[in-house]
Amino acid sequence: MAKKKKGIQSDGVKARGFFRLQIQESDGRVAGDTGWKENQVTNEGFQDYLCKTLSGMAGSKTISYAMLGTGTAPGATATALDGEITDVAGTRCAVTPTTIASKTVQFAFTLASSVYSAPKTIQNVGLINHSSTATAGTIFAGNTYTTSALATNQSVNGSLTNKAHLLETVKSKFRKFGETLKKIFEIMPSQALSY
Repeated sequence: MAKKKKGIQSDGVKARGFFRLQIQESDGRVAGDTGWKENQVTNEGFQDYLCKTLSGMAGSKTISYAMLGTGTAPGATATALDGEITDVAGTRCAVTPTTIASKTVQFAFTLASSVYSAPKTIQNVGLINHSSTATAGTIFAGNTYTTSALATNQSVNGSLTNKAHLLETVKSKFRKFGETLKKIFEIMPSQALSY
């Protein structure tokens, strides 16, 4: 929503994300559930995944993988997931994106059981653009949750949902620009006649 501050009007651009992880036993029973938690979108997440992608600029990125780790929540300036688990191949999980509303995209993933060769303690999750931990990539968003023990025979199902208000802000700016032009053209003929 537009805000006025000392005669200047500004629009907030927001991208809010939420995630939920469930640890499942081999028989499908849920052994752990984070519940819905809010994501932290990083500065480079806004820049590379939203702004550059929307404008078609070089360096734009697309979310392709989810990752799990043992560290803290990513800060605004983070480029990687703190404590990402990288000791075995296949630890980054391909995501399946779906739009669930006009302004909301959801990324679902599954970390299959037996990917990890030893039990892990997991406590953060993130979205990234690259499958290889050697190439790294740039984190879009992520956050931490209550520490969970993950056995080698358990799988993790994840859902990360991001709701962006960026397009609405762009449309609002164009509407305001059009209204301003209309006012200019309404005023111009009357001023031209007075000269």
